Amino acid sequence: MGAEGRTVIMDAQNNKFWEGFSHEGKERLLASMVLEGYQDRDWLFREGDPADGVRLVLCGDVEALRRIGRHEQILGHFKEGDFMGEVAILDGGNRSSCARARGHVMAGKIPKAILLEVLLNEPASVSLHLFQQLLTYLRRTNDLFIGEVLHKEKLSVIGEMASSLMHDLRNPLTGIRLSADVMALKDSENPATVRCCDGIRFQCDRVMAMTNDLLQYAKGGSSLHIVRTTTTAFLDRFESLYDDYFRQTGLAWEITSLPAEIELDEMRCLRLLQNLVTNAVEALHGDANGRIRIQGWVEASMFNLSIADNGPGIPEAIRDRVFQPFVTHGKKGGIGLGMAIVNNVVTAHHGKIKLETSARGTLFLAQLPQYVDEEYSRGVREDWDAEVTEQA
Repeated sequence: MGAEGRTVIMDAQNNKFWEGFSHEGKERLLASMVLEGYQDRDWLFREGDPADGVRLVLCGDVEALRRIGRHEQILGHFKEGDFMGEVAILDGGNRSSCARARGHVMAGKIPKAILLEVLLNEPASVSLHLFQQLLTYLRRTNDLFIGEVLHKEKLSVIGEMASSLMHDLRNPLTGIRLSADVMALKDSENPATVRCCDGIRFQCDRVMAMTNDLLQYAKGGSSLHIVRTTTTAFLDRFESLYDDYFRQTGLAWEITSLPAEIELDEMRCLRLLQNLVTNAVEALHGDANGRIRIQGWVEASMFNLSIADNGPGIPEAIRDRVFQPFVTHGKKGGIGLGMAIVNNVVTAHHGKIKLETSARGTLFLAQLPQYVDEEYSRGVREDWDAEVTEQA
């Protein structure tokens, strides 16, 4: 056995799984242990798989999760010295959750049959130790279940609020739009009037679209109203809507694009950009040296939209949960739905969003298929869907 193999075995001997095992039982299980290596996002096992043994985490980070529709519920993380998989071994069923590597992971698998055979000859305290671990896992899962129930109740209240808002806003917004139409007709020779009236109508539509976003999210659905535009036109529209806001922040702004044709739900993507930009502004707290850079370009049939700032970065405590609902940190207002809606918009477009953050700044990169309905772009979307399905 090489030096690396001996080191791995030594690491395995230090795992808390061995608490209470006799020397003979431990040696036999170590001799049966199979070493397994995993790369980032590799599955150790999936929900419903047969229970083939207990896994000792020798190095790296393994996340346990359950799939609920298209969403993932993280149940916990297992690191060096932890073990997992005893639940299905002890209850005789299939896997009740999934286990996925976060980065490089080395695990040792102890086969089910040999483990059960050894347990029959071990003191009762060993089985009791495993049952205590099982109960700890069940308690944690129960806490998560209660949290999920509360989460759904919150969404239900938000859905009712959004539905009521849409009903109450529709009539006054319709009146405002009609007034803008009349003004534009009466002063149709004045370009400034026509431009202002167009802006009024567009902002009325945005208010309804924002409320509808909230309603769609609360119901767990997504609907798109696709338009064909360009990267430059899309970012020009955003800049024109927020020009006054940009000046009031006192920050340095840079908005650039490489012209290319794209298809997207303009209203929802403007909301996506608005939420990300607002978060960046709040993170900078009016810093005189604060900078925000927005870029849009197409590469490999994907529309890339990046928002970068030189702020203090996202706190480590919420980095893994930043796209989950009701997660917020250091804000004077808000209920923590902005980033969840961002993620919902990206998912509805069959895209994905990446986050890079440190003490020197934060970068969000949203990647959406360049085209949504064109026949020749379907292969791109199918590739993305296949990746999402594989990761699920």
